[in-house]
Order: sequence, then structure tokens, then C-alpha cells
Amino acid sequence: MNRMKFKLRFARCVQLALALLCLVANSGAAVSAGTSHGNLELNGGQYPYTVFAPIGYTPTRPAPAILLVHGAGGNGPDFLKLWQGIAQKNGIILVAPTLPSGDKGAALESQVPQLFHALMGLARKQWNIDPRRIYLFGYSAGGYFTFDAAMLDSTYFAAAGVFAARITPEFAWIVQKAQRKTPIALYIGDHDQFFSRAQIRVTRDLLRASGFTVHYVEIINQDHNYPAVSDWVNQDAWTFMRGHSLPQ
Repeated sequence: MNRMKFKLRFARCVQLALALLCLVANSGAAVSAGTSHGNLELNGGQYPYTVFAPIGYTPTRPAPAILLVHGAGGNGPDFLKLWQGIAQKNGIILVAPTLPSGDKGAALESQVPQLFHALMGLARKQWNIDPRRIYLFGYSAGGYFTFDAAMLDSTYFAAAGVFAARITPEFAWIVQKAQRKTPIALYIGDHDQFFSRAQIRVTRDLLRASGFTVHYVEIINQDHNYPAVSDWVNQDAWTFMRGHSLPQ
């Protein structure tokens, strides 16, 4: 074989190898995107969780993430589905645990910062999540947990959103525990069956008086049914939250 033929064959082999590497890399990205499930064991409790990574997720580029906290009687997978479209469009990783409600949920409240931190720690081992852009969104009972984490782990979560939940007067002290004034978006329907606009306004005013940035929205002709308006609320909440990140 003369030198010219050898060079041509070698060049073709290199091109084939590069093409194969690209194929493998692309296959890995396709497999990693989508929905996966896990289970966290913490302090004797079992907490199943669901993660969604958008198609097009690239391990070399840090992605924002939202921890989603469902309401009483709900679950992580169903709550995650309400956010999936926006997450795909905006390249967001979603983490949605299934948490107990009732007495067990109330008992869990003191462990919320530790639990949420542990959940995001597991997600960050698998996905390249931007540590400065980790957010929270909670609905109803999940809103209480969201307030807890936003106040007690304020240097971890960049911003938060809450639909139909408040900081009750006996827990007003919690805002003083925040090392950082976590920006928060609050949503309430004017026909909510469980919370009045006056109650949510008290929470809004408490936060603002304490130096928090608050995006407050009252939704006309809306009750406690978050899924009915989730498309609009989620987009509005994301527009607010993405404007905030943790300091360098």
C-alpha cells in the first residue's frame, strides 16, 4: 500500500471513529432525558421521588432545577406532570417527592430543610444542576413546607412560589430565621375554599415588612383548584423565579 492510500484510509478510520463517538454521546443524552424514580431513606422514613430531565439536557451545561411540593392527598408524579411542559421548554430539571399528609405530614415539618436538601443532593449526583438556581414551588399543604424551606434553608434555594398557602400567625417568627431574604411569588384565588385573600395578604405584608421581595397575584374567579390554572401560574412563577439566583 502506497503512502497516499494509507493516508486516505487512516483519514476515513478517524472520521468513522468520530462519528461513532458522536453517536454514543447522543445516545447517552437521549437515554438520560425523561422521567426517572428514586427513593430517599431519611431518619427512618421512606420518601419516593420523581425526577424529570428535559430532552436536550446536556451534562456539560448546568441546568436550573425546581423542587415541587404537592398538596395534601397528592403525589410527586402527578404534580410533576403539571410542570413538565414548562420544564421541557425552558431546560429545567424537576424533582418531585411524594410526602405524607395529615399528622405524619405535620410531624415532618421540622425535618423539611434537611429532607429537601437531601433530595436535591441525590438529584445533583445524577444531573448537572446549577447550585445557584435551585427553586421551590408548593401548593396548599405543600406551601407550608415551601415556606419552611425558603426561610430555614434560604442560602440553598434561590426563590420560591406558593399557591394557596400562608404563614400562620403562630409561625410568623420563621421569617426572622432566614439568613437571606428568599424572593417569593404568592398566588391565591378570590374564591378559595380554604384560605381567604385577607389571610394571604397578611403573609404578603409580613414578608414585605421583613425585607422580602414578594410577587403577589390574586386570581379572579378562581378557587383552590390549582391544576385548573397551573399552566398560567407555572409560567408566571417561572418568569419570576428565574430572575433570581444565589449570589456568587
